[in-house]
Amino acid sequence: MILPLTAAARALLPVRFGHRPPLYSPQFPFLLLWSHKAASTALAQWFFAQIGSPQLRNGDPDAARRYAGLGIHGYQFDVHCRGALYRFHCRRALAGALPVIRFVRDPAARAYSAFLATRRAVVREQPGFWGAKVSRQVLAFKGLADPSAGYSFADFVDWLGATPTQAQDPHVRQQWMGFEPGRRIECVPIEDLAARLGELEQRFGLPPVSARPEIFRSGHHRPPPLRVEPPLLASLLEDPVPPGCFDHAPAPAVDSALLAGTGLGARLRSGLRADYLACPIY
Repeated sequence: MILPLTAAARALLPVRFGHRPPLYSPQFPFLLLWSHKAASTALAQWFFAQIGSPQLRNGDPDAARRYAGLGIHGYQFDVHCRGALYRFHCRRALAGALPVIRFVRDPAARAYSAFLATRRAVVREQPGFWGAKVSRQVLAFKGLADPSAGYSFADFVDWLGATPTQAQDPHVRQQWMGFEPGRRIECVPIEDLAARLGELEQRFGLPPVSARPEIFRSGHHRPPPLRVEPPLLASLLEDPVPPGCFDHAPAPAVDSALLAGTGLGARLRSGLRADYLACPIY
């Protein structure tokens, strides 16, 4: 006999986490919502340092090496989030009384970071790399066949605005997901992340692991950005960038404040409307 779903269980069914299952543990005081290109590696390392996952603390040197830096995502997806009922427990936590905290990055800074990833030299060498796939999509949008051709951040923003959200790679797609509007979700910006995590540790009585420098080592940080005045910045962001141009050189800093009042900033706000509406501090 098949029993009918309760109203509470039925309410959980429409929630789809896709490529971004939250970080959840019954030992942890809140449900952690994260996004690609928004300190996801540091947040994963902080979360697992907090809950003391056995596979990371059992003294196995191979496991410690395998899950260091970016490798933490291997543990995140292949071990922690892989349980048959993991997503169900996340849905139940989302619908219950557990606090829900969404870590969010300035949408313009995140979009520019994704753009730079699509302009790495590796896009010509590793076609399976997510940045290479997005690069091919932007080039096709521009009508360019040469994989070594350059395109600008402005081109990237125009492609972003013309491409349906669900057709975008998760590293590029807006941070806020379809199940979030109308729910009790606290927004925590990742800018000054160590201080933000320290505040949460104090608030929830967690160990002060945010003081450990290794939490913030991901292996894909870039040289410090250049500060460029807004009038010149807007011009630079219209210039085509070939693959590899900024691999070892500093790129200009880009954020929503620097693009305020520009046509490019307006196009970006239109393309990432949900992010800007959900977190108006940007």
